Amino acid sequence: MATTESQFVNPWDSVKNLAVSLLADVTKLDVTRVRESIEIPPDPNLGDLASTVSFQLAKQLKKSPAQIANEIAEKINARLETTMVFERAESRGSYVNLFLNRGRFVKFAIEAANQLGQEYGRTAVYKGHRALIEFPAVNPSKPWHIGHARNAVIGDMLGNVLQTVGYKVARIDYINNLGLQIAQLAWKLLQETENLANIKYDHYLGRLYVDVQKAFETDEKAENEIREIARQLEDPDSEASKKSISMVTACLLAQCQTSYRLGIYHDYQVWESDIAHSGLLEAARNMMLECENVVKLEEGDKAGCIVVKLDTIDEFKDMQEPYKVLFRSDGTRTYTGADVALQMWKFGIVQDPFRYQVFDKQPNGKEVLRTSVKGKKKNIGKFDVVFNVVGSSQAQPQRLVYTILDLLGYKTQSENSHHVAYEFVGLEDTDFSGRKGTWIGYTVDEILDRAVELAHDEVAKRNPDETDEFKGQVATQVGTGAVRYMLLKASPDRKITFRWSEALDFDGDAAPYLQYSHARAQRIIEKAAEETQAETDLTMLSSASEFALAKAIAMFPEEILETVRSLKKTMWGTSFYSNKISSYGYGLANLFSKFYDSCPVLKAEPAIATARLELVKAFRTTMANCLRILGIQAVERM
Repeated sequence: MATTESQFVNPWDSVKNLAVSLLADVTKLDVTRVRESIEIPPDPNLGDLASTVSFQLAKQLKKSPAQIANEIAEKINARLETTMVFERAESRGSYVNLFLNRGRFVKFAIEAANQLGQEYGRTAVYKGHRALIEFPAVNPSKPWHIGHARNAVIGDMLGNVLQTVGYKVARIDYINNLGLQIAQLAWKLLQETENLANIKYDHYLGRLYVDVQKAFETDEKAENEIREIARQLEDPDSEASKKSISMVTACLLAQCQTSYRLGIYHDYQVWESDIAHSGLLEAARNMMLECENVVKLEEGDKAGCIVVKLDTIDEFKDMQEPYKVLFRSDGTRTYTGADVALQMWKFGIVQDPFRYQVFDKQPNGKEVLRTSVKGKKKNIGKFDVVFNVVGSSQAQPQRLVYTILDLLGYKTQSENSHHVAYEFVGLEDTDFSGRKGTWIGYTVDEILDRAVELAHDEVAKRNPDETDEFKGQVATQVGTGAVRYMLLKASPDRKITFRWSEALDFDGDAAPYLQYSHARAQRIIEKAAEETQAETDLTMLSSASEFALAKAIAMFPEEILETVRSLKKTMWGTSFYSNKISSYGYGLANLFSKFYDSCPVLKAEPAIATARLELVKAFRTTMANCLRILGIQAVERM
């Protein structure tokens, strides 16, 4: 099979295209109709690809689908050449089954992975498209808990997947530095000197919040003072506002340390106070008032309010008062109004009013910029698609924002607005409450510490003679990877319970197992480098385990594309199957283990050893790239 670099980019799709071409040639059917008929048989003994194209021809040819399938198989076999990746076609009932030539296909798959290296898996299908992802939007008043971590790793992996298929991705974090929680903490800090006592600042604020909440609920004087502080936060020149900015900045820097431990970085932070003072709300409000579905009420209990009329939508048409307030009579925005305005900014409907300044230099070498009223102008541009990673409980408010966007006349932007919803995640026998402080001892920092500690025990047991530095470094990579993988291996719409026994399973569906398979491949390659290698004939590799591993390697770019194609909107959110890539990685590691057990590399005959070594290299490349998409470090030695 003559190959080109474009075929290497997505080898399985190239094979499928060849099957479609063969079938279209012998049936004279449209390529699109033929492509829709292609399937992967559930049993490999039935073929590597199959087609139900005979059903489409039955009525036209007035023959049974089984008879047509047999004739198609015969015509394909007459056209096959010895250089083709397909070896034969067979009919089974109404199906036309195509069988790959194992040796030629294995060669094709290996060469694709090894020639592209770190680029293997990347495609340019969505090149030229821009995506914005907002996550995790944790209030800057406490440390992250495990639910925040799930939000963060889902958003981060989504960004990785989109970048891999060609999107230019911007990751933003929404910083809610106004509101009651911030006011409560600012009120407390204005009364006393901070006493950190060697505690991480976000943890300090989280503990302080427990005491403040008690005062707010039991002391009327304290409640009134706090509500006054909340009002003062809207004035950037007030003492309360300045104190809160200092507090929020310190808390965010502490939260960022947690984020960096998980390998999560951002491009921008959008602060709520900057939304309030940038002119964004005013610009959005003026644009909204130009739409026929938005009016300023003149009478009734909502007199003076700017509302959107929802009665043009079926689900709201029977409401007695189908109005949703966007801006109150005093001019202040509602949560819905602010969310719609921000969504308009994301799509470039409203010109970027923000200025930007550097918030932090991240460990990945990139700066994260925060919005500001005093920084430099920087129009970040329009985005084609927007993803908001938000808990499932916010499905209705999110859907309402996108619906209002449609009512304003921005149908395309509404359709390209996605709520990536995720469900609750907890720890065994533990419930969380910010107000009661039951999160103490179970923050993401403490979970990561525990994961690294448990990983260190296992790494030390497996490598008793290694240095403490080696054990510590590998334990950090394994422990952090274990936490990320545990949060990604279930579909986001499923509730999960974080269990240590599952997360740090070196022999099961967990990150350490995938990392170990990569390390094992690396060790084989290192040992082989010390020996003389024979000439390579990759077509010699045709055993069942070699073929199965090569097939999985060839499918990697298509698996990533399918993850993007499966981003489907429903009434209550957009499906994102993060578990598709984790499941792929687990399956790939299993196939490598079977290959390792049945096909010796270093002890095989020189020609076979050299060919198998290339397959090991292709696996290592594919697994490393898969782990990168999951946000997990590939480990060289374990």
